[in-house]
Amino acid sequence: MSDVAARVLIVVSGLAASGKSTVGRALGTGLSLPLLDKDVVLEALFDTLGCDNREQRHRLSRASDEVLFRLAASSGEAVLVNWWNHDTALTRLRACADVLIEVFCDCSIDEAAVRFAERERHPGHLDHLRTYDEHQEGIRRLRESYRGPLLLDGPRVVVDTSRPVDEAALITTVGGLIASARMAATSSHARTGD
Repeated sequence: MSDVAARVLIVVSGLAASGKSTVGRALGTGLSLPLLDKDVVLEALFDTLGCDNREQRHRLSRASDEVLFRLAASSGEAVLVNWWNHDTALTRLRACADVLIEVFCDCSIDEAAVRFAERERHPGHLDHLRTYDEHQEGIRRLRESYRGPLLLDGPRVVVDTSRPVDEAALITTVGGLIASARMAATSSHARTGD
């Protein structure tokens, strides 16, 4: 009988500036899984192709999403970090894995807005082109439309990122969920004889 492994993806979600990349790095390192962070892909495209205007940035961002999904589909297991599109992510992620574990970085819109305004990102994000009024309008739109967790089919771990995260506890929790998924796949394989 051959070993059957469930394809497990850890999907890190949350608002922009909610701590997704920090949590993703901790999980990738702590669980010895590859980290696939959309911003890493996007910023490599900025460095390679340049980015002079918002239209280019939008096209490169969509291309980075596509690269992220394709890498996820070929990875087997990985930690994925993105500012996910609630309308399309579930279908795309389901096609990439047998088990989706969502790690939702939870902080208030106000907290995320302050962090977003204070952080320095790659110049290709064109943050320097955003006026104060545009920044405030973005916050207003978030308050009206933010939908929270992706509500994937698998387990969800909510992490309060408004305060320091207990990385060891998070790694233990998510590691346990991965182990359970692997055991379920092995058990299912043994029952069906596939």
